[in-house]
Amino acid sequence: ALLKKYGEAELTHGRVAMLAVLGFLVGEKVEGSSFLFDSQISGPAITHIPQVPEGFWALLLLSIGATEQFRAEKGWVDPSETPIDAPGMLKADYTPGDLGFDPLGLKPEDPEEFREMQTKELQNGRLAMLAAAGFLAQEATDGKGI
Repeated sequence: ALLKKYGEAELTHGRVAMLAVLGFLVGEKVEGSSFLFDSQISGPAITHIPQVPEGFWALLLLSIGATEQFRAEKGWVDPSETPIDAPGMLKADYTPGDLGFDPLGLKPEDPEEFREMQTKELQNGRLAMLAAAGFLAQEATDGKGI
């Protein structure tokens, strides 16, 4: 059960890191030419967050909250039904990361192919975590973009 929880955490952090790396690269590439935020956001990616208008934060908070609520209901046992010494229990029939969201139909039907795809996602997530850390360190050190 603990290993399953660690797998869920690693997968979630990997997915966030993959989005972060994409945000670093795209955010700096479209700087000054984007329709978003009236093209006012500039500089290295680590300076973009304080430049975002306040209204965006409410939308971001709502979307992250809704996503996390969906994830919690899908994967975790209701806290009222768990022992006090075992908080955060995952449901027995829950596969870490499988939220049933596959609009492009990429999830393989074959269990072996699915396992291979899970491994690839974990490896890409691990790489993205390292890349995001490297991007953050590099921009914090020299103050220049990627």
